[in-house]
Amino acid sequence: MEYLLSEDFFNELFIGKDFVFLMKRVGDDYQYIRLNQAARALLSHEAIGEMLSTRTSSRNFSIILENYHQAIAKRSQVDYVDYAYVKSEVRKYETSVRPYKNNNEDYILAITKEILYDRSIEDKFLFMRSMFDHAFFSTVILSAEGAIYEVNASFMEDFELDNETVKHKLFVDLPIVPKDEVENIQTYLQRAAMGENIGEKFIKLHTLDKKERTYLLSLSPVMQGDNSFAIFLIMQDFTQFTQQKAELRSKSHGLEVFKAALNSATSIAVFDMDGKIVEVNDLFLSASGFTAEELIGQSYHLIKPRYHTEDFTQTINATVGAGEIWRGELCYRTKYYADYWVEAAIVPLKNEFGKTEQYLSINYDITDKKRMFTELKNIERTFRLITENTNDLIVITNEDGIIIYASPSYKIFLGYENVELQGQFYSNMIEDESKKAWQTFLNNYSGQTETQFELLLKAKDGTPVWTEGNVTVVHDPEREKVSQIMMVSREITRRKERENDLLYLAYHDTLTQLPNRRFLQKEFPKLLTQAQEHHVCLAILYIDGDDFKNVNDCYGHDTGDDFIRKFGQVLNTAVRSHDLVIRIGGDEFIVVLTGLTRDDDKRHTQIMHIYNRIRRELKKGWTIENHHFCPTASIGIAYYPDHATTLDELLEIADQALYKAKELGKNNFYIADAQ
Repeated sequence: MEYLLSEDFFNELFIGKDFVFLMKRVGDDYQYIRLNQAARALLSHEAIGEMLSTRTSSRNFSIILENYHQAIAKRSQVDYVDYAYVKSEVRKYETSVRPYKNNNEDYILAITKEILYDRSIEDKFLFMRSMFDHAFFSTVILSAEGAIYEVNASFMEDFELDNETVKHKLFVDLPIVPKDEVENIQTYLQRAAMGENIGEKFIKLHTLDKKERTYLLSLSPVMQGDNSFAIFLIMQDFTQFTQQKAELRSKSHGLEVFKAALNSATSIAVFDMDGKIVEVNDLFLSASGFTAEELIGQSYHLIKPRYHTEDFTQTINATVGAGEIWRGELCYRTKYYADYWVEAAIVPLKNEFGKTEQYLSINYDITDKKRMFTELKNIERTFRLITENTNDLIVITNEDGIIIYASPSYKIFLGYENVELQGQFYSNMIEDESKKAWQTFLNNYSGQTETQFELLLKAKDGTPVWTEGNVTVVHDPEREKVSQIMMVSREITRRKERENDLLYLAYHDTLTQLPNRRFLQKEFPKLLTQAQEHHVCLAILYIDGDDFKNVNDCYGHDTGDDFIRKFGQVLNTAVRSHDLVIRIGGDEFIVVLTGLTRDDDKRHTQIMHIYNRIRRELKKGWTIENHHFCPTASIGIAYYPDHATTLDELLEIADQALYKAKELGKNNFYIADAQ
């Protein structure tokens, strides 16, 4: 859309050092529409389209807003002068604001130019006045007797008072001054009137709604000869600082109490980023057998057991390295090389910038509990083995997966004699499809208690047999490094077949056997990820057969069903092997074209090639019960990422494009308009 002037003409029209802005009124704000070269150098080209309030300070925004509104209200030019402090120099700027009306909308053309001046007394006064008005802190000018000459905008905003209401009143008589502070303030004013600079005095003031606030006061006398004729009062709001200081004292006390409680309940160690021990408490020393001098500054490897796997350690490092808390069981090594188990939480300790500097390890000793649970599990598993699972596939292996015991049910279901299995690797019975899952378990079972997974086994005659197994790792309490793996499995081949059938039915159309909408929703995120990784385009073709209703009406629903099946087969043949053909319902189909270029011209050529192939294949037609059909189709097309980035949005846009294609007549296509 062109706003009054084209960008090129605007730049040619306003050449020079003056800053020229074309602004559009939007509510109580203004939007940058055009900037000349000087203004772009000041604000950057990205300012176009942004709002004035996002590019200026609140004080400058209020001044500009007042003059812009005034020009629009008067329907005439408004001029105003302002000052800025740039590179240690005071600069004076004059702005002319001209209102325009276009298409019932208000626009402003603002031209700001720097005014060269000789720093006359008037300009200096105006500059000082501007500095006073724009001061960040609440500022008041008082007489030597404490009467108010003037207050700045910050003061009025802080206390919701205006200049005219408070002028000539004594400062201590203002409703914001509590009675218990009057004497202190009068003392400070008297000292300032005698020529003394008063700095950094805390007082309490009230807002009009009686909320207490803390301020830091500075008073400076304005001298004429040896006499003070005015007092310059600056007030800085310290309310939030005072509150935070009180909260910090409270929290510090709470943290000390929490630390004392934690030290008495659990063993604690602190590590630096290199894994060196920085601090330990008494309970940690007691459990490990080391002294503080023997541990502080040493690597954590001093207490690390020998059989924590590398994957296990990497998991801990990845978790805490990402700034998250790791929780789990750890086995430490004492000074005398004995293992002791703890339930640990490793917490990243971050500085004020959010960067992790140390790690805190909080440890609860569970050595006795661990030993007791191991013994209980041995008893429980043996009991279940004897009494409950005699009809299941039961196998016990060592930590390497070598079979120690296999139940007689392996002969019933798989045809293996017990003598053929003992001493052999259990993986010899596992089909290639499941070997990776079994080997991954063997490599990482340390620390695990119970696992459940499905394995595809092969019987002695080669028949595939699906099993679902519960795997338990039992550690021998008498031999520290000896473990046994017991797996109790059930044969689930028929269930797996039913699951596969149900899974196929859930994701495919029963009439055409083509994927359905649910399949599209499941697979589309993968297609989207591939398109993003390879920087290619996807196309959604929403296809509707022309006059399908006539087929049903003239030849019956059975012929109509055959017609739909043939229609889907033709679409599947016409597109490429890596594209998707989805039946939505009735004679509506979705085709997802993948791997398209993002170059508009080349992509259009690709689309037309596929579109023409679909038309040719449909035109060939087919015969059903001696009736020949040569159908046509209307197609709506939407692109990712040009038109949308989600499946629902793309389908919506493609559907809208389909309606436009139908408006053009049968056997047409329409590509969605650019967003």
